[in-house]
Amino acid sequence: MAECVKCGSDIPTGAAGCSSCTWPFSIEAWPQSSLKIHRLTLDTGCINAKGKNEALNVLERWAQEGLLELQRSDAMLEEIEGEARVAKAEAMAEHPGLFILDQSVLDGPDVLAGPDLEADLQGLLFPTAHPLTDNQSNDVEHLRLHVLTGGDVFVTLNRNDFITRGRQEALRACGIWVMQPPEIVELLKNLYKWA
Repeated sequence: MAECVKCGSDIPTGAAGCSSCTWPFSIEAWPQSSLKIHRLTLDTGCINAKGKNEALNVLERWAQEGLLELQRSDAMLEEIEGEARVAKAEAMAEHPGLFILDQSVLDGPDVLAGPDLEADLQGLLFPTAHPLTDNQSNDVEHLRLHVLTGGDVFVTLNRNDFITRGRQEALRACGIWVMQPPEIVELLKNLYKWA
């Protein structure tokens, strides 16, 4: 039994989606979910400063049309290089702040914190790395902040650290969606008929 990263409800192993909040754990469960994909976290490699990645261009256009929001973690600014890439990253929306009692307001911009899965993510992404390299630590931090702030899909070009060797499937099984740009574009087109 695991917990849904969206609502914290217990979920049985192999469930297609959360029975409490309908957050999906499989592609096939998306059409039945009452929740919509709106907030995408971009990994550092997805800063498309030259506009050469067609799928990222589509995501940026949809963001400009108000269909979704592209966000970045603070960890991105610590590792990104290149003047144009830094400028584009700084112009992106940051993850929302976490709700703090006696400081945040209901219906304000802050979100309730999701689970802090740092150790779980480290073990899943880099099970044999002890200690982690700086790049590995940054990868864990990007994904940790994505989950903590309730992001919907983490978008990456980094197949080695997030996709291969069953990582994508293992993350999806607990409700953490990690996709490459063409995958998320195709899913959004199929789900919402966006052009």
